[in-house]
Amino acid sequence: MRYGLGSLVLAGAMAATAVPGVAAAQSSPLVVEVRGGASMALAHFRTGTRVGEGARSGPSLAVTFIFSGEGRRSTYVGFSQERFACAAAGCPAGRPFIATGFDAGFRVSLCTRCSVSPWLRLGGLTTRVESPGVPGSPTGVSRLAFGGEAGFGVYLGAWRSVALDPGLRFAAVNTRLPGGSLLRMRYAVLDLGLVLAF
Repeated sequence: MRYGLGSLVLAGAMAATAVPGVAAAQSSPLVVEVRGGASMALAHFRTGTRVGEGARSGPSLAVTFIFSGEGRRSTYVGFSQERFACAAAGCPAGRPFIATGFDAGFRVSLCTRCSVSPWLRLGGLTTRVESPGVPGSPTGVSRLAFGGEAGFGVYLGAWRSVALDPGLRFAAVNTRLPGGSLLRMRYAVLDLGLVLAF
């Protein structure tokens, strides 16, 4: 799945929209974040030579909806797409892995009324991987898989109308390619979110 024109328009529209300060964003009943950054393959997903292994870093795009609860805990649900460059023996040479899915879980803000507020998140995710040309998998589309993720970051009150949200998350998910090979994905995503509060 490629980034569509709609995704770029959505990101641009949110970038141009005025946003309340960081404290207001965290206390709003609904917060939307548009996130962009880099996905980095880890462990055997990066260094291995079996089918599906040998991935490299690539771009990441995500949209996350955060529903504020009582106190410091919030619930989040989102959509993300991670791309991993690939040129190793176990990969489709010259073609990327494209992991698309949804995630959901809980996020805890360590300081809800601060201009700089660290947060932690823990949740689950679903992933479907596209890898046309991968050895043993002519169609290159994996089964739907389920995994887990954990991350941390910090809200930054850049100025009155804008809140930024850099973060780092780690994900682990196993999925089967159509040829039967098990793809063990371990990766990190370093990204920056632009916060829009309602």
